Amino acid sequence: MSTSGVLEKISVVIPTRDRARLVDVAITSVLASPLIATPRQITVIDDDSHDDTQMVALKHGVQYRRVILHNISLARNAGLALVQSPYVTFLDSDDAWLPGNMEPQLAALEGNPKAAFAYAIARCATQDFQPIPEAIFPRPPLPSGVVPEQLHLRYPQLGVVLLRREAVVEAGGFDPRIVYHQDGDLLIRIAARHAIVGVNFVGMLFRLRDPSRTRSDYHWGHREVKNWWPRGVGIGVSTAARLMIKTRSLFFHRFCEDSAACIARGQRKDALVCLSRALRVSPAHAVRHYRKMSSLLLRSLH
Repeated sequence: MSTSGVLEKISVVIPTRDRARLVDVAITSVLASPLIATPRQITVIDDDSHDDTQMVALKHGVQYRRVILHNISLARNAGLALVQSPYVTFLDSDDAWLPGNMEPQLAALEGNPKAAFAYAIARCATQDFQPIPEAIFPRPPLPSGVVPEQLHLRYPQLGVVLLRREAVVEAGGFDPRIVYHQDGDLLIRIAARHAIVGVNFVGMLFRLRDPSRTRSDYHWGHREVKNWWPRGVGIGVSTAARLMIKTRSLFFHRFCEDSAACIARGQRKDALVCLSRALRVSPAHAVRHYRKMSSLLLRSLH
């Protein structure tokens, strides 16, 4: 990987909207990679920002396109349409690469010409990009081969996935009708038809939202993902049910965290809203964790 011809096999698409400060961090993290021989390998798709996003992008010399789509899938597809390289990856503008990201993924794809994408591991981070010890996903060993059911139970974060551009085009790109987990939908459609490769490498920081009523509102608005069962891609009833239970558990515990955070700030009404959402998103988990629920309820009321 010492020549620019090899290095420029990768393109990075960063969709964003009103995140000038964060997209600055994202671009900087990608430019630090030895795989990026020129800033033109990075394309920022600005979906109707009203801040300094354009200035930040132009400062770094990356490709910049302003669109008015208000749809993350359409924004990613707009970036894909500009890609000429054989490999493409997508980075959310509030996340960041760690050193070495995409190097093992590229080596895996170069060594497995039939594989459609290679993926690694993300490390969770606080809202100010402080890494959270032991908080990584998916956990190794990572499945490889034509394994859609295994992938469905442990989706990677899109920022550690390197895809063959032709595989994404063949799949029709991201589906703009899906309002949440659009990346998982694309990956499972590709994985149902092609082999994939998992590499045991932590490649990025995935920025988590701090617990709050605002975070609760965001997840409540996307709660229907708890019923997600992609059809026609080899996902059986048992596997679908396992992910649904896992997703309900994740949402339940997040809403409980949001409730506790609201209590700590004296926002008792918001705490009760978050707590009710925990109950409604998974009554089974509420029963299992009734002591936690009771404690939060008492603290909210007093």
